[in-house]
Amino acid sequence: MPRNDRRTMLLVASGKGGVGTSMIAALLALTAAESGKRVLLVDACESGGTLHHLFGVRPTHSLWMLSHPRIMPRETLLAVDETLMLLPGGTSGAAVAPTSDDDRRASLSRLAMIYSDFDLVLFDGGSRLDTITAISELTDPAVLLVTSADRLSLAANYALVKSVRMRRPNAPISVVANRHGEALSAEACEYLVDACAHFLAGTIAIAGSIPDDPCLQAAVGAGMTVRDALSGSPAADAIRGVLAVVLPSWPTVAIPITTSLRSSPSSSPSLSRRWS
Repeated sequence: MPRNDRRTMLLVASGKGGVGTSMIAALLALTAAESGKRVLLVDACESGGTLHHLFGVRPTHSLWMLSHPRIMPRETLLAVDETLMLLPGGTSGAAVAPTSDDDRRASLSRLAMIYSDFDLVLFDGGSRLDTITAISELTDPAVLLVTSADRLSLAANYALVKSVRMRRPNAPISVVANRHGEALSAEACEYLVDACAHFLAGTIAIAGSIPDDPCLQAAVGAGMTVRDALSGSPAADAIRGVLAVVLPSWPTVAIPITTSLRSSPSSSPSLSRRWS
């Protein structure tokens, strides 16, 4: 993508699978589209694909079919509503997973043909490093890391920050803790922020926390679309605060769930001594 393209680009990713990047990306896309601006949600999963299940649509094309020059980007899109379009991923339709990084980058490069149709292009990058790297280098997006509080997830996200920063030293990176309460989310996010500051000499922002929402998960698991399952969801409310952090200029009203997850030094003394 040309570097003078002023589309807003956001990549949702994680160093560890299973932490909920697809749900976070879906909630962010729905919330961003409430503004009336046009949003493109791209499922960059290379096997399976999740987002079309969350939205209850049946894809015939996939992002990875764009490596073939006869497939045009607009042919691959599915309308979720008037302002939100979905590009499915995985092996939807006749798609096959990329067999090389050249195939991967060819699909992503051809997708750039339609970026100008949208105000926001939001990628669900999942946890595959070569996919995340290709998206990051080709689109220069802001990055939202999704983490859980376990040490494996935190270590994997630290490694992902290190990888992104090696290629894009000034990349804006934020982190959100998924499926946890505020106290545990604060500890997890601060652990990652402090590790990056200490070992990488770089800063990442805390975007907030998304509480565990069993009702939302059960409704989606029962076949309800994520859009229909959102009414009264605490996760949907919390995502507004996340959007306000990762896209501060986006025209949406943020519900002030948590202005900052950073606790005072006295409330978490072990964190202040963690890297000494």
